Amino acid sequence: MHDLARVSLLGSVVALALLGSAACWKVAPDSSDQIFLEGSSAESTLVESILVTADGAADGSAGDGDLADGAADSEGASPLVIAPGASPLLATGAAFGCRIDAAGAVGCWGDDGFGQVGSTPSTVSIPDAQQVMGVPTAVALALGDSHACALTTGHAVYCWGLNDAYQLGHPAATGGDQICLGAAPGQTVPCSSNPTLVADLPDAVAIAAAGAWTCILATDGTVRCWGAVQGMASDAGVGCGLGTQASGGTCYAAPYTVAGLGGATLLAVGFDHACAIVAAGAESDAGNQVSCWGSNAEGQVSPSACPQSTCTSALARSDLPTTTSLATGDRFSCALAADGTVRCFGDNTFDQLGHASGTSGDQGTAGPDGGFGVYDPAATQALASSVVSLVGGGNEAVCALLESGAAECWGDVSTTGSATPVGVTGLPPLNALGAFDAAYVCGLAAADGSPWCWTLGSTSPPVSIATAVDGGG
Repeated sequence: MHDLARVSLLGSVVALALLGSAACWKVAPDSSDQIFLEGSSAESTLVESILVTADGAADGSAGDGDLADGAADSEGASPLVIAPGASPLLATGAAFGCRIDAAGAVGCWGDDGFGQVGSTPSTVSIPDAQQVMGVPTAVALALGDSHACALTTGHAVYCWGLNDAYQLGHPAATGGDQICLGAAPGQTVPCSSNPTLVADLPDAVAIAAAGAWTCILATDGTVRCWGAVQGMASDAGVGCGLGTQASGGTCYAAPYTVAGLGGATLLAVGFDHACAIVAAGAESDAGNQVSCWGSNAEGQVSPSACPQSTCTSALARSDLPTTTSLATGDRFSCALAADGTVRCFGDNTFDQLGHASGTSGDQGTAGPDGGFGVYDPAATQALASSVVSLVGGGNEAVCALLESGAAECWGDVSTTGSATPVGVTGLPPLNALGAFDAAYVCGLAAADGSPWCWTLGSTSPPVSIATAVDGGG
């Protein structure tokens, strides 16, 4: 029996059976009744310490993680975070978002130029969440730049939105695709506002996406992916070029199996590479080991193998300790260790490794594509112990969620980048963050489960998204 188990809500608590053990935590009040849960630096580097004070400010020093405004401060209060990774109930794309409600219905909002909100493609942005019709009861979401996929209670996957790089799991302009206007004047691209079933997939228990590709974690611990893998080169796919999102990569119209990976328990997909946590005792395990594959142009996959090239098979990173959460982005990744430390590796153009680009042993020079960072195994610098979740996606930033319900982000969060985590002000206490593909990020409010969203680097405050669905068009 596979070690990933179905988890069910018991009031406001989820119980997860993983390797014979149980863990409990609070979830959003309107979380679906049954959900499925799992579980440029060539070497990783520790991120500077985070401390969020009572007013939500971050000072970068060690501390005990005071509660943010509005968070309960009663004796014996439980942590708010629902999982050591991105919430399966919420995700954002380039300029749109989706969430799953208590009944398992999917509601989306934002840009709908390619039908990614699930209604007739339009240049008019949709401000409130509306139901995406045609998706059976959903338990998890994954969004790319302009496409969305939902994992259902039946372990199947449905996708909708842009399909110029086979994002929907079938060849472009087939499977009932519509025609949408492209980015260039007079350009048309295949798209679909109607969710379609991705064929030839085994039973899935988790899903992740970024850019123009999507991956699922199967019940047997293997991983399948499809769409445009940026920078990838493999005989199994065809050269991309069907749209700007797909340029320079390899397109897969049907799911393929990631080689060299088994016993995976948690999955994170970035713009040009992906990583997974492998369960203890698996054949390729070194103790909750992280394995990555895809473009290694900035050392985001391996510190030594396939340098400046593509790693088509998953490779274990021996420079990381036991890992509980992963965040992948554009040419970099971060891993949250069981001891509360965060180690990042890959590109450091926007200080996303937690130190200024070109410093702390970076290989290369500062600035765009400035090179790699260095991880010293003896280092003790750590994030505050209250940091329990990391999320990323397709850009050069990463966000952390604290037990207090506060959110902090670093990397491409300003015009010059920030190595020091920046607190997101104006938020209620959150209990989940969704994986994000670009600069648009959302989290779920602990009090009522409503989505709150903001744009990295923007001076505009976070806004609450109305979640009443209307059936869409």
